[in-house]
Amino acid sequence: MIIDAHAHSDEYEALGWYDPPEKVIKLMDEAGIDIAVVTTYSEEPGPAPSLSNLEQYVAKYPDRLIGFPRMNPRYGQEAVDIFERAIKNNKHMRGLKLHPISNAVKPFAPFSLQLIRKAGELGVPVFFHCGDRALAQPFQIGKAAEKCPDTTIICHMGGYFHAEDSISVAQKHDNIVLDTSSTPYLDIIRKAIEVLGPERVVFATDNPAGDPISELEKIRMLELPREVEDRILWKNIAEILNIESLIHNQRLVWT
Repeated sequence: MIIDAHAHSDEYEALGWYDPPEKVIKLMDEAGIDIAVVTTYSEEPGPAPSLSNLEQYVAKYPDRLIGFPRMNPRYGQEAVDIFERAIKNNKHMRGLKLHPISNAVKPFAPFSLQLIRKAGELGVPVFFHCGDRALAQPFQIGKAAEKCPDTTIICHMGGYFHAEDSISVAQKHDNIVLDTSSTPYLDIIRKAIEVLGPERVVFATDNPAGDPISELEKIRMLELPREVEDRILWKNIAEILNIESLIHNQRLVWT
């Protein structure tokens, strides 16, 4: 069993986005990935059909895709209300995506914290884009984690130049989980496992921007004990999303 904790699918020609779910699933199949968490490039609320697109994708492929609505904190309570309805009314929606660079809202800004706390109340995680650019660096996300200790926050290992920072921040905040995408350094992934423990690292590819085959090979090259590799490749994210009991014969079977 392999679960990709971070992938993208969206179709909005006005902005040049065309990554239909079939493209994502084809890349999953080539790598041998069973299930992927998907989010859109566009945000809700907004001019693009972000949430409706995501709802269609997870409805069409319920055994392969799990949705994380991508929200724009600038809309305040409206964004919170839309997100809450999406989670409560659709069992295929299991988390929240925030991208501070695209909406220019700091991770620890009040409107962001509203959404993060709501996710915690609903029992679902928040996935943050985390990298080298301002507004989405590890210490900024750490401030959000500190203010929302009851919410699980998943983020990249800090891009190319802030990977060490992402591990340091996660050490300070035990509600932060790191994903393995967006870093090419095997030693960084190994260090994250050793410092944080294997329970706080999840496999991810950033499909289709990232190549699922090479992202998976990074994990294989670590030559981890089988129980540790299984935890990173699927068990951790399955527990976070509360779907472990729904997985049968490498597929999601919703009840």
